[in-house]
Amino acid sequence: MRGHSHVDRVVRPTACAIALVLAVACGKKENQDTTAQGAGGAVVPPATSTQPAALQVADVKVGNKVDANKQVSNTTDTFTPRDTIFASVHTTGTAQNAQVVARWTFQDGQTVNERTESISPTGDAYTEFHIEKPSGWPAGKYTLHVLLNGQEVQTKDVTVK
Repeated sequence: MRGHSHVDRVVRPTACAIALVLAVACGKKENQDTTAQGAGGAVVPPATSTQPAALQVADVKVGNKVDANKQVSNTTDTFTPRDTIFASVHTTGTAQNAQVVARWTFQDGQTVNERTESISPTGDAYTEFHIEKPSGWPAGKYTLHVLLNGQEVQTKDVTVK
C-alpha cells in the first residue's frame, strides 16, 4: 500500500467539514439562547442584574451616647433610671420611603415608646432613636423591637438598675 486510498482522501475532509459545521451550529445555538430578538429583528443582549440590593437591617446598637453620624459611640446595655437610652439602626441597601420603627417595651409587655422614621437610603445609613424619662425609668428589663416596613427584624434587651 502506498498511502491512503481515494476513499480515505474524500472521507476525512468530509468528516472534518461535518464536525466543523456541528461545532459552529452548537456555538450558534448557545448564543441564540442568551440573546433575544427585539423589534425589527434586532438582537437584544441578555438583561444583566443591576438592581440595587434590597434594604435590610445590618445591626442595631444601644448605648448612652451617639455621635454626629447617628452611631452609638458608647455602647452599653445597662442604664440608670435617668439615662437617655439611644439606639442606632444600621441599614444597608437601597429603598424609597422605607419605614423603620423603634418600639420600646417594658418587661410586662407595655409599650413605653414608639417612633417611626421614613428613610430613603442608597447604601449604608444610620437611623437614631432614643427614649428618656426625666422622672426616671422604673428598674427592670426593656426591649427594643426594630421593625422594617412592618416586619420585626431585630430586638435588643437593656436593663435599667
